[in-house]
This record gives sequence, structure tokens and C-alpha cells, in this order.
Amino acid sequence: MRGRAWFFVGGMALALGLLGQLDQLGPVGAAAITVGSSVILALLAHGGTSLATEAVAFGASGALAYEAVRPYLPLVAMGLLLAAIFGTRAMRSRSWRELAFHVSFAFAGGAAASWVVRANAGLETTLWMVALAVASLLASLPWLVPSDAPRTFALRRLAARARGASRFTLLRAVVAHRRLAEADVPEKMRRRLDRAFDDVIHRCERRLDARGERAQLDVRSSVVQLVRVARLAATRDALLEDLDTPAHRVAAESDTLEAEVLALGEVS
Repeated sequence: MRGRAWFFVGGMALALGLLGQLDQLGPVGAAAITVGSSVILALLAHGGTSLATEAVAFGASGALAYEAVRPYLPLVAMGLLLAAIFGTRAMRSRSWRELAFHVSFAFAGGAAASWVVRANAGLETTLWMVALAVASLLASLPWLVPSDAPRTFALRRLAARARGASRFTLLRAVVAHRRLAEADVPEKMRRRLDRAFDDVIHRCERRLDARGERAQLDVRSSVVQLVRVARLAATRDALLEDLDTPAHRVAAESDTLEAEVLALGEVS
């Protein structure tokens, strides 16, 4: 995710430089640059296949809002554009309060970036590049707001559709994926885990669409294995962090995941 965030910062700097030259282009060229850059940035901010269509829609909608408002309120226009670009990332927030904060933070970052660009327009090239770098960092501040990964959010959406034991199984998968996202896992193993979670998501989608009668047992078995991996990864991190960790803390770690699943089930 860090690499994608830095790609976003670079893309944002390029987009801000291009958006600052829209008045010198014709309406067709300006619209193409605005829509293209906002859609690409929205896909970068999203970073997954789940909700990719929504990311494109948010990016295009933000571009339209930007073009409509820019002649009158340029700072507000940039704020709306950034709020739309981070729309799907905000949707992955764990609560409505976090979602509102995410969108508001993106709006404020966009407005601040626009102010920096406009205040430093016409400077010599070196200072203009510095201003673009500062503005792109301001526009990228929403990356600091935590949100679920695309796979975690896909599992959350499936859990909301499921019932009974299947719902509880998917909630366990949600918590396991959150734990593994925070754990220090080798890259090769992380790729295998990503493929395993993708397989769970696809099989659950087939089952919920009534196309796979045996998918439930297969998914439950896979989720149990993934939960075990999450527990082992969390315990390994705790032991490496502090080799003097008391034994009762290590034993209690395995129970924490189940408590988190129950809490998630109550608020979902």
C-alpha cells in the first residue's frame, strides 16, 4: 500500500500541474484531462478489483463537479474532486463517523492543495515544482486515515448478505484479514494468503447467488485455516516484539480474535 500511496502523490502532482493549465485548453481537452486524471487517481486510491466500477464512477462524477464549480469557487471545486477520488476508500471505513471524517478530510486536503497551487502560480520553475510537491502531499493526506482493505470490505459486504452460521464464518474471515493486514508477513506468503481470501470471496459470492450448494463447507474450512494463520502471525509478532511476553498474554491472544468477531457481529 505504501508504494501505491507514493504513486498517488506523484500522480496528484502531475494532475495538479495539468489542472492548472485547463484555461489554456479547449473545452474538449480540458474535459478529457479532468475526467482521465480523476478516474486514474480514484482507481489508485481504491487499489482493488472490488468496487473498481464504483471508483470509476466516483472519479468521473468528481470531474463533472469540478468543472461545474471551478469557474465560481475553485477551492470548493478541488475539495469536491478529492472527496470523490477518495469516495470508495471512504466507503471502506469501519463506521459512519470514520466515513464522514474521511470525506471531510479529503475535501479539506483538496481545498488546501488548490490554495497552495493558486497562491504560487506564476513563480519560477523551481519554486513552482516545490509548490506542486507540497500541494500533492496535502491532497494525499486522506491516505493517513485508516480504512479496511478492499478484500476486507468485500468480505464485510458478503457477511451483510449472509445469515446464520455463514455470516459468522464470514465475520471471522473479516477479522482474520484485518489481523493479517497488520502482521509482518513475508511477501511470498502474503500473496498466497491474498489468493486464499480471493478464493473465499468468489466461492461465497457463488453460494449467495445460489450457484454452489457445497460452497458453504468448503468456505468454512478455508476460513478456519486462515484464522489459524492470523493467530499464529499475531503471536509471532508479539513474541518478536517482546521475548519476555508473559505466557498468559500469548494464550489470551487466541481468544481475542473470537471476541472481536462477536463485537463485529453486534455492530454490523
